[in-house]
Amino acid sequence: MTLAEQLRAEGIEKGRAEALVKAVIKLLTKKFGMLPDEFKTRISKLDTVTLEIIIDDILEYQSLEDVKKYIS
Repeated sequence: MTLAEQLRAEGIEKGRAEALVKAVIKLLTKKFGMLPDEFKTRISKLDTVTLEIIIDDILEYQSLEDVKKYIS
């Protein structure tokens, strides 16, 4: 893989992660109302696998406490 290809792949992955962060924050806000800033900050630091897990399970959460196990 050339350096250009590697940088492009990293850029694509970063963009994907940012989109997942926005989706998680939007969905949790819609379900539970405004999120604390600390909650948003912690979500923004999660890896893509964890973000996908949160999105997959969002319908099962009863409160933000259910999400805290992923962001602690």
